[in-house]
Amino acid sequence: MQRIGLVVSDFNYDITSLMQKKAEEQADLLGFEHEVIRVPGVFDMPLAVKLLLKKKDIDGVALLGAVI
Repeated sequence: MQRIGLVVSDFNYDITSLMQKKAEEQADLLGFEHEVIRVPGVFDMPLAVKLLLKKKDIDGVALLGAVI
């Protein structure tokens, strides 16, 4: 089974929490397992991506953030 990582920004939480919910629903629909890392803002995302990509069981990473 394929496994993806989701990096979600807490900045603009009202928006990003809905984005996370939809991304998780879509991953489930496609049969992907998923791991979520929440970060304070979009500038913190690269470190979380780096951590996820170092894991052998992660096949891809999606970033979810909203800068308004």
